Amino acid sequence: MKFLVLIFFPFMVLAESRSDAFIIQINDRSMSVVSPDKLRPLFAVVVENRSLSDQVGKFTIKGKIVKFVSILSGKSETVEIENKSNNSVVFVPVAPAFQDVELKFGKKAYEIPSKE
Repeated sequence: MKFLVLIFFPFMVLAESRSDAFIIQINDRSMSVVSPDKLRPLFAVVVENRSLSDQVGKFTIKGKIVKFVSILSGKSETVEIENKSNNSVVFVPVAPAFQDVELKFGKKAYEIPSKE
């Protein structure tokens, strides 16, 4: 019985798709985002690189660069962002280039397709 609980527990956690931080998962052909419920001026963003190539990206607010990240393939990095304005934070993958990701509070898990 314990074995079955251990097998199904990760699926139950994934079904909820909520977090206290933004979680951006970068795959080879898409990205998915899990957002927190409540708007906060200081929040964390976990960027997980599940692709086969290293990733470089930046976080911007109204075009102004807030943070840069460089994540090796198969690794993740956590970044704290402070945003006291009403403007949204955008994650911009630089190398390799990908769709920009607007970080939206209170939205359930959403997926960003690759650039065509």
